[in-house]
Amino acid sequence: MKITYPHMGSLNMVLKTMFEGIGIEVIDPPPTSNRTLTLGVKNSHEFACLPFKINVGNYIEALEKGADTIVMLGGIGPCRFGYYGQVQREILKDLGYNFNMIILDPPHGRIKDFLRDLASNFPGVDLKSAIKSFVLAVKKMLAADKLEKNLLIYRAHEDKQGITTKIYEKYMEKLEKAKDIKEVDRVLKEGIEKLKENANVQRKIQLKVALVGEIYMLLEPFTNMDISKSLNELGVEVTKTEYLSDYLINSAFKLPQRMEFAKNARGYLERDIGGHGLNTVANTVKYAKLKYDGVIHILPFTCTPEIIAQGIINRISRDYDIPVMSLVYDENTGQAGYQTRIEAFVDLLYKRRTV
Repeated sequence: MKITYPHMGSLNMVLKTMFEGIGIEVIDPPPTSNRTLTLGVKNSHEFACLPFKINVGNYIEALEKGADTIVMLGGIGPCRFGYYGQVQREILKDLGYNFNMIILDPPHGRIKDFLRDLASNFPGVDLKSAIKSFVLAVKKMLAADKLEKNLLIYRAHEDKQGITTKIYEKYMEKLEKAKDIKEVDRVLKEGIEKLKENANVQRKIQLKVALVGEIYMLLEPFTNMDISKSLNELGVEVTKTEYLSDYLINSAFKLPQRMEFAKNARGYLERDIGGHGLNTVANTVKYAKLKYDGVIHILPFTCTPEIIAQGIINRISRDYDIPVMSLVYDENTGQAGYQTRIEAFVDLLYKRRTV
């Protein structure tokens, strides 16, 4: 078995750690690139969303490298994500690829059933090794998210542009290679210290912006044109409201966070509309109450839950007097136009603070 998966933030590091820990060969898809996008667009329906198309491109490139098994998350509810795996499988089969696709539906509190279904795909795996690799993978996921949260603060204060990003990439590589939990803890602590050391610029006006929206668009720098980096380079501290650990843990357990989302969204949205639509509305209210300078809403073209949320957060913007900008992405999105919009939005935020 040669297993692969789509890129989504640090997901490749997490799954690679888990599968290699139980002796399964892993084929990483090449880093998402314009070729990935071209392959996905060429072989997907015109009105499929950008994440769907990039997933298809990831799979094709991984299958070209020799992968024979694809692991994909499933889903339930009104979001089309629940159909991704089945539709992508048929597309790849029609293209002539021979492979097996494992689609894992989120457990939603049914952890035993989920683990039983997962184990059935890997007969003969040693239970002790599986638990050990799973724990290490989760530890790496939490560390990666914490390291990025610090990056998005400290990079806004770097004295030499680009150095903080290099430090972050260096310690992400170390994190991926870490062999045990102690090493993960050491790498995380050292990485945060190094990021902090490079944050020497103290700004008279310090802007804070929250990024809300569809989780894949928030996690994948290629798809959002690395908007967090663009904002940091303009001197803006960024709070990303969705991380891989949040998504996977909330998919696994029935946690109070869903109650928090419902509470924050009350009066604007009274039910789950699929995807991360409820999260988007709730997080916009949350960071408006925390007096952030602005909110940027990121969504893929044709994403119904986020389109519904987009209309609602415009009302939140008026009610809380907080600037909100929505950025809609597809395969035709151009870097220059979006950079201009981001810079204009940041200029607006600075002017509001100086009036």
